[in-house]
Amino acid sequence: MIIDRTATHELLARPLHDEAARTQYIVQLKNRLRRYEDANKVALDARAGPAFKAASGRAPETVEDITAAMVRDPFYQIWSAFSRSAQDVMWNSVGETIHRELPRMKEVAVSLAQAPAGGSCETSPDFAAPADAYAGHIHGQPGGYMLGEGSADDFTAGAFYESGGNAYSLGVGIGTRDSKSAAVIEFLAERYPGFKPRRILDLACSSGGATVGYAAAFPEAEVYGVDVAPGLLRYAHIRAEAMGLKAHFRQMDAGAMPFEDESFDLVVSHNMMHEVSRASLGRIFSEARRVLRPGGVVVHQDVPMKGADFSAFEKFIFAWQTKNNDEPFWDEFLATQAPDVMLEAGFAADEVLETTVRMRDGPRAWYIVLGEKPDAEGRRGTALTR
Repeated sequence: MIIDRTATHELLARPLHDEAARTQYIVQLKNRLRRYEDANKVALDARAGPAFKAASGRAPETVEDITAAMVRDPFYQIWSAFSRSAQDVMWNSVGETIHRELPRMKEVAVSLAQAPAGGSCETSPDFAAPADAYAGHIHGQPGGYMLGEGSADDFTAGAFYESGGNAYSLGVGIGTRDSKSAAVIEFLAERYPGFKPRRILDLACSSGGATVGYAAAFPEAEVYGVDVAPGLLRYAHIRAEAMGLKAHFRQMDAGAMPFEDESFDLVVSHNMMHEVSRASLGRIFSEARRVLRPGGVVVHQDVPMKGADFSAFEKFIFAWQTKNNDEPFWDEFLATQAPDVMLEAGFAADEVLETTVRMRDGPRAWYIVLGEKPDAEGRRGTALTR
């Protein structure tokens, strides 16, 4: 069973006609602005580059050079301002629906309080989230991921994450039938025939979109999702119950988890790497390997900004996210060699694979770094075929 963005459930905020039309307009605006990205290259070649060369005596070659050349270019300024404004208006649009829908959504949460699907959720008011969680309101999401951390039942952060994420994905050309977890599951099924993990751990699970993907694909597995944000976890739990899928959500720092050593067959993360600092990434990778059973596999998936020979100009466009879309660790991840971090975590060089997998419904390929922990006989992937 594949779970993708076409899936609906009772907890999902339901827009009225005008709200849906407004969001669709914003999606189309973001798509148009995305198509104008290449026009920045025209501006660089025609105006900004020659001006930089005249002032410095050399053509702009590095990301830093291109940034210095483009920052004063009028087309880039206009494109950048529109792109940031479109993101803010997107959040305002979905926020109107969410706040109007909250009373109904809370009723849904109450109706599912007994967890009919059998899942669970544990958060704690005493939990101390790592500093990375407060570095910014990622993607400009209102209140940030930690919204509702002082409440016992607030799940608004998760509602924003799902509704805003759906609109954002459509705005960058990713279709409704795309699924990051399904892309990884299909990749693993090809690499490891007979793929049947008994325990699965989803790190930095946010609103649980990928977590339930694994629960649906492997109904006999025990599936856990961990995150630092309580509002995301509460929403993820209710969402899973509304979909009739059993998963367990825990408030944890993925870089310091209380799970026992070698207790999961499969450990995954989705779009997590670019949202944590380099120091945190190292701790998370080490923890992922620690809790992985011999013969198990860990897969970290992320957005399509690595795993290809991008030009300096393309990297400059990627870097726009750091300065303009509340992505404090974006540039840091661009500069990080994820396979090297896997080696630091304890994997051997021949146990690590860096690759990409095609989106199921989108224009590019997801970035993946995979690690295998051999069993006692040195075999790979055996924990997933028992």
